[in-house]
Amino acid sequence: MTRYFEVLRRDGPARMGRLLLKRQISTPGIIIPQDYLSVGSVFGYGSLEEAIAAQESLKELKNEKKLAILPYVPSALHLKPALELPALDLDGPKGVLVYPFSQGAPQDADVYLMGNAGSLRNPRDLVEAAISVREKIPPDSALYAPALATPANLALLIYLGVDLIDGTRMIADGLLGRYHTRDGVWTAKELEGKSELFCLCSHCQSIELKGKEEKRAAGQERDLFAAHNLLKLEEELLVVREAVRSQSIREYVERQVRVTPGQTAALRLLDGEQCYLEKRTPTSRRSTFYANCAESLQRVEVTRFAERVLERYRAPQSDVLLLLPCSARKPYSTSRSHRLFAEAIGPARRHLHELILTSPLALVPRELEEAYPAASYDVPVTGRWDREERAWLIGCLEAYLKRNRYTRIVAHLEGELEETVRESGLEAIYTGGGTGASALSRLGEAVKEACRDAARLPDLRLLRYRAHADFYLGQGAGDALLAGKIIVRGREIQDEKKRPLATWTINGSMALSMEGAERLEPLGRYIVTIGDFLPRGSLLAPGVVGADEEIRPGDEVIIAGEQAFGVGRAKMSGWEMVASRRGVAVEIRHIKGRL
Repeated sequence: MTRYFEVLRRDGPARMGRLLLKRQISTPGIIIPQDYLSVGSVFGYGSLEEAIAAQESLKELKNEKKLAILPYVPSALHLKPALELPALDLDGPKGVLVYPFSQGAPQDADVYLMGNAGSLRNPRDLVEAAISVREKIPPDSALYAPALATPANLALLIYLGVDLIDGTRMIADGLLGRYHTRDGVWTAKELEGKSELFCLCSHCQSIELKGKEEKRAAGQERDLFAAHNLLKLEEELLVVREAVRSQSIREYVERQVRVTPGQTAALRLLDGEQCYLEKRTPTSRRSTFYANCAESLQRVEVTRFAERVLERYRAPQSDVLLLLPCSARKPYSTSRSHRLFAEAIGPARRHLHELILTSPLALVPRELEEAYPAASYDVPVTGRWDREERAWLIGCLEAYLKRNRYTRIVAHLEGELEETVRESGLEAIYTGGGTGASALSRLGEAVKEACRDAARLPDLRLLRYRAHADFYLGQGAGDALLAGKIIVRGREIQDEKKRPLATWTINGSMALSMEGAERLEPLGRYIVTIGDFLPRGSLLAPGVVGADEEIRPGDEVIIAGEQAFGVGRAKMSGWEMVASRRGVAVEIRHIKGRL
């Protein structure tokens, strides 16, 4: 396991970290020849013994803190290398080349180089190669993709899980007369006759475009192309790093892949790898969730929310279901339209259950409107629903109604949303939607009639707290947390002795107290098991003995050990805590010794 690389932030497969060489490299970052020493291909030596001897010589680099890249056996992209070299233990940082489609786990290293990365032009090969290598190597090691990065594809590469890139392709393309920007690549011939370039850098200002002394300046122009290309790659790297830092890398990737059909295809193929993405995607983000394109329907945050509503969430025992449209303002209850709906419903609200229909999340129960991403998403509003959105919505609604039964349904919907629900064959009282006086009057009358003799629901605040507990910690967590007499004080719930059990934050996440954690521990979920010690500050990955595989970055977790019991917020996934030997696993909020 690595001693020289540490992951500091995560946003899906994209990470920010640091590689501790002589020159510390912040990742995602560019590695340069001065950072490493490679002994190259075994075919560069007279015999295999000479190659092994060259590998052994790398041990002498331990004081230089350069990345020592072991010799490798060249192989075609989809073929297994003809032979395998013996493993080598080094005191310093070590790099090992891994072929994406070879079998077996590679030897331990700090940095893994993706073999044949520069030849990954096919979108399917690119996605499969990145996933294959990432799944084979430890999560706390860095992935380096040589000779592959351009300003246009950099965001996609980082989102695939690449940590390190280089400027090889930029220099080579520049010398071949190719001019790169984040919007694509142009050849020198395509630029001929243009009065100006698309960049104001000093290199571009020096390029002669009008043909003067063309033959004499041709070599100089290619050097300037190479320098410009490197600069554009470095600039794009800054943008991508900020996107990861601000937890908006997915939105940036969705925009950037439009540069070429191949990149758009790669993103769609990647979205098909839901397991790979889901186990790396945080349960919440600080940034607004923008669903700007068709690919947004396939995002992990969308499918995860829908799955939890259908599998973890348990609707209250209600006779009446009210279907409502979403609103531009989130949470919905703060919007003008939903305030008007609430006024029109009046006291009947305690006798019905509200379900909001929206794209891309499909269904949002009223109790979960503050959960991520329901409380912080935005979509282009046109009033039109395409076939994919309609199919997704109706599929989720039908699955929900099979699991939760109602005797009467009122649908206050309009336009294509009403048309979509009607065409599904749902039997309901359709009021026509709207927020005008007559529309609200129809809503009030329909609800009043539907709720005649309907059972009264429990305190709506308790329903919300139970729903959030199940949503974040699994079905049954709400019952365990709210067992007995419960006191509600704003966003905090307390037991009969007025001891806090949990608090719901403004962004909809849940923070457990020690008493709340003790109630949930017997369920055996979202528990991080540690060794025989009492941690102070943050819990580091080496101290983790076991962790629930359901844990994702941002989850509330329970810390349990022979000497310690506590609660905190996960900084990495459960599987990653167990497999890593470096990095913060949990930010501890409360900890105490076991009696």
